[in-house]
Amino acid sequence: MAITLRKALNIGGLQKCKVIAGEQGLDKLINYVTIMEVPDIVYWLKGEELLLTSLYPIKDDEHAMNNLVKELYDKGTTALAIKTHRFIEQIPGVILKEAEKYQFPIIEIPEDVSYLDILSPVTNVIFDDKVVLQEDLEQAYQLLDEFKLNKWDVIQFTDTLSHLLKNDILIESFVSYLNTLTSENPLEPLTPAQRSELEIIQRPVRITRYRVYDSSPLECIIAPIIMEGQLYGTVTSIGVKKEYLEVDLAVMERSSTILSLEFMRKKATYELEQQYKSDFFRDLLFSQIQNEESMAEKGRLYGFDQEQAYVFLSIQFNLGKKGITSIVNYVNQLEVICAQLDNKAIIGAVQNGLYLLYPTKDKNKKRTKRDIQTIYNELIKSIPKDLYIGVGRPANDITEIREGFKQAKQAVTIGRSIFNEKYVIYYEDLGFYRLLSEINNTVEIKKFYEESIGELIKYDQNHDLELIQTLTTYFNNNESLSQSAKALFIHVNTMKYRLERIKLLTGLDLHKSEEKLVLQIGLKILKFTESDYRFR
Repeated sequence: MAITLRKALNIGGLQKCKVIAGEQGLDKLINYVTIMEVPDIVYWLKGEELLLTSLYPIKDDEHAMNNLVKELYDKGTTALAIKTHRFIEQIPGVILKEAEKYQFPIIEIPEDVSYLDILSPVTNVIFDDKVVLQEDLEQAYQLLDEFKLNKWDVIQFTDTLSHLLKNDILIESFVSYLNTLTSENPLEPLTPAQRSELEIIQRPVRITRYRVYDSSPLECIIAPIIMEGQLYGTVTSIGVKKEYLEVDLAVMERSSTILSLEFMRKKATYELEQQYKSDFFRDLLFSQIQNEESMAEKGRLYGFDQEQAYVFLSIQFNLGKKGITSIVNYVNQLEVICAQLDNKAIIGAVQNGLYLLYPTKDKNKKRTKRDIQTIYNELIKSIPKDLYIGVGRPANDITEIREGFKQAKQAVTIGRSIFNEKYVIYYEDLGFYRLLSEINNTVEIKKFYEESIGELIKYDQNHDLELIQTLTTYFNNNESLSQSAKALFIHVNTMKYRLERIKLLTGLDLHKSEEKLVLQIGLKILKFTESDYRFR
């Protein structure tokens, strides 16, 4: 619906603007708001436009400057709004003179008002009771494109798109560094299958979504926000008007493209910040610390709190073919997960792994363990293979955090070999293996297990009795002959025979506590050597 220029002067950024010539034309109608980007803009005008310009396209063309007002008047243009101070200090006298002659309004745009401050609110009013038709697409495109050049404002963009499509708009971000929700999400989340399909087709489609509070179905148009072939978010128009579907799809496609650019800008900033955060982790963990206070000061930039207690998590997994690219994505996923649990967690990517300082000051041990298990459960959805989390002891200062880092790494390195089907491994659960990891004399360690169970290993290489497995099962079943035999699918008498063979080969009696302990330690050392790089 067209509005008068007089009414438009009370809307948005135009309220700060000043009419400096042609006031007699204030009751003319505005149907479009257009930006003058090229010298021959006049040829493309339809009439009833409010034309925004800096005069840059014709600033060095005296003939064009002299004839601009007459050409716009002849074309039926409503008014010319000129932004000063950027390319021209003041509006040329010839333009003001011609404006008075033709009763053609000239408006001065102050330096602190952007085109978008005018374009968006005025166009919203024009389209308030009007559906965007095919002939209006260029106007809609120009309005949306202006967001690419201005400071991002999710509310303004959503409102503008809502006015254009006459529907509620929902922008969803699947990354932590761009929050697009201005209120609670009214729709149920997309399923993994729906997200996968959007990532493949990479264009707007009709879709049925469901309300959160009553699961009622809603016909929608959804457009994927794609970067580098991956889905980073979506924009949804809640409602479908079949008679305008083609135009609405076109507007949604343009909006998703603009949002992709905004996501890309935010991603670049985020990755730079994450690089600085990872540098802090490297300094914290590996550099020689001269002054703990200066290190803590650096960490405060990333949320490090000297008064807080932390546990250190080492998150290790197979990077696959994507390498460092996937690390960046997983850092973001981890941030999304931690935001739901504790937004004071600090995340870094160092040495092809993820590291997490997780706050514990206001949590009991049970709550902390539950949160860490939640982190694993959520990460495993996107890292389905070889994901392990090692957890160090609680740390209260930088020195203890460094120890926690070593402990968390040892928990993963040792634990993945000694624990079956266990993927969240606490350093404190390593038990005797913690002591082994602290012994530097690897020669003596190796001699001990060779002297204790070395003969069993040699025997197993040439026979089928599996004495190492038999002895391990015997201890795991609390030395119960019947339970051990059942676990090995053998007869109890066979079990007795194997234990006698073990006694004969090792010279150690399972009925004597000291000799039994030697065998138990030997088995633990055997497992330990499989995980410790020093024995490879």
